[in-house]
Amino acid sequence: MHRPILLTAALALLTTRGPAQEAIDESRVIVPSDGWELVGDLTLPAAGRAPAVLMLNQAAGNRDAYRALARQLAARGIASLRLDLRGHGESVNLGAFVPGEVRRDPLIWDAEQDVTAALTWMRNLSAIDGTRIAVVGASYSGEEMAEAGRLGGYAAAYVALSPGSFEEVSIDGIDASGVPWLFVVSRDERFLQEITTEVRRRSDTVELVVVPGSAHASNLLEAHPGMAERIAVWLATVLEGG
Repeated sequence: MHRPILLTAALALLTTRGPAQEAIDESRVIVPSDGWELVGDLTLPAAGRAPAVLMLNQAAGNRDAYRALARQLAARGIASLRLDLRGHGESVNLGAFVPGEVRRDPLIWDAEQDVTAALTWMRNLSAIDGTRIAVVGASYSGEEMAEAGRLGGYAAAYVALSPGSFEEVSIDGIDASGVPWLFVVSRDERFLQEITTEVRRRSDTVELVVVPGSAHASNLLEAHPGMAERIAVWLATVLEGG
């Protein structure tokens, strides 16, 4: 049984197998979800039916935060969909999220439907191997991807960046899901201490990375320039089978 892995500075790099591949296609796409028109950027690598990663914005953020990660994934033959969830970025046909009473805002807490819709949409693409799709969530979207997994079936792997709203049922779902999970948090994040402690205590399989500073959610990718590559290596490793 695997114990949680705690690294105080960085995730150890694994050797990348095979030559790097450049993306041959990147396009703006629309994913329908419960009346919403979710806008995303789809990147497809050169090789056949590829594994893929769905990337979800943090609150008051957008899909642009994942450009570097998408490039790193494409170089390893992995497709990606960078998605603006409802009320964020360009996905505002039914309304725009305004930070405030976040806990009661349906533009935040109904987004699990968007995760399910995006995964279904990706699985219907001939260029994507629907059995090898991972999800990256940031802050609130970490909880939304976990809820979508509980309700509709889990994806092949998950990366949670500072999931400050992660509920107890989601923590318990890490091991129950039967798939790999990677948590990345900052050491000095104010609202992550209790959740990080509970994740360590209650999961035997999660890989937990703690980095210096206080950067939150997808801002971790900018604050730590090597993080996009490290996450891409981890995703390539867990998705390479199948």
